[in-house]
Amino acid sequence: MKDIKFKVWDKGRQKILKPHAITFDTKTLAPFAVSVPGHSWEPAGKFELLQWTGLCDADGTDVYEGDIINISSVMYQVIWNKSIAGFVLVEPEGALHRDIRDIGMGNIVGNQYQNAPR
Repeated sequence: MKDIKFKVWDKGRQKILKPHAITFDTKTLAPFAVSVPGHSWEPAGKFELLQWTGLCDADGTDVYEGDIINISSVMYQVIWNKSIAGFVLVEPEGALHRDIRDIGMGNIVGNQYQNAPR
């Protein structure tokens, strides 16, 4: 089975955390509650779930949804594209797209919440 990993953006604390566990509603499969370091279970609405792409950047760092990747001096954001049911790289202005497999040619420089290049 493929590994499934998440990190979460804590909307209240304004920081990225690695959750201990996530529970999902058994009928809708929507996130229900999240357990993060230093806190017991909290409602999932306090967090934005960011899924691992299954890929790593040029340094071997896991790449998650929302990460900003620098490839050849161009910044791309990792987003989930519903129409193809997969992750893609999109330039913030939306003009350029790249195949998700190109992640290995670049490095993470931030994410959509923290350290995003301007």
